[in-house]
Amino acid sequence: MGVIQTVENASSLDGDIDFAQAPKRDLLRQKLSGPRITEFQVVIRQSALNGIHTHGDSSPAAEICGVLVGDVYQDATSAFLQIEHIIKGEAATRSAGQVTFTAETWQHIQEIMDRDYSDLRIVGWYHTHPGHGIFLSEMDIFLHESFFGLPWQTALVYDPRTGDEGFFSSESGHARRMPHLIEANEPATAKLSHAGLPVGELETAPIVAPRRAAVPLMRTRKRHRTASLGRLLLAIIGLFLFAALGVIIGLAIRTQDLHLPDWVLRMSRP
Repeated sequence: MGVIQTVENASSLDGDIDFAQAPKRDLLRQKLSGPRITEFQVVIRQSALNGIHTHGDSSPAAEICGVLVGDVYQDATSAFLQIEHIIKGEAATRSAGQVTFTAETWQHIQEIMDRDYSDLRIVGWYHTHPGHGIFLSEMDIFLHESFFGLPWQTALVYDPRTGDEGFFSSESGHARRMPHLIEANEPATAKLSHAGLPVGELETAPIVAPRRAAVPLMRTRKRHRTASLGRLLLAIIGLFLFAALGVIIGLAIRTQDLHLPDWVLRMSRP
């Protein structure tokens, strides 16, 4: 990524940020989910992560997106990226396998940034992979490098079906997973599990046709032959009943003086 390893040997501007001049923030005083390492780390507040989980869980069938808001800081260990807030990607076009930031989406994001987070930066983006796992697709990499391509910006992928999540960076078309910590500034909300989602339980759930077991070819041919013989037998029985009805009507006419319609009389004649 080209970022510094420690604050002491910080030297250059990287992605519009001089890490040597980054604001200082003592992470060790915060309750973190794991150990602090010298490698550049992502730190996300639990409140922001809860917001992403809630947003993603609301759409278990179609992808959703948004941006990550925060800044780059430094402590005695190294520089780190801290995610403090999120902004939902309103008016984004979405489907089961793709999500796109529209012009309306960016306008909404910029309005929120100017109004609420003017002292912070857009430090990356998030989106979901419902049931597809945690990775960056080719389209994800293209979007990331086009709009969030600075070395310190990150992409969070969340799978609402499994509850898994991961942070990634991308450079020259290659994605790399980034280490991250969670700052427990509030309790974690329970993630919804849609792994066994019944068809039709939620309006956004995809309609999936049940899979049928494969039938051996020999068994299939036998069934076709049996059905054909059955239809032939029914046809023979029908003809027999029709002929018998004509005979019965003919006998009735000969033994009794019945006034029957002409079409019945014609049918009874040999």
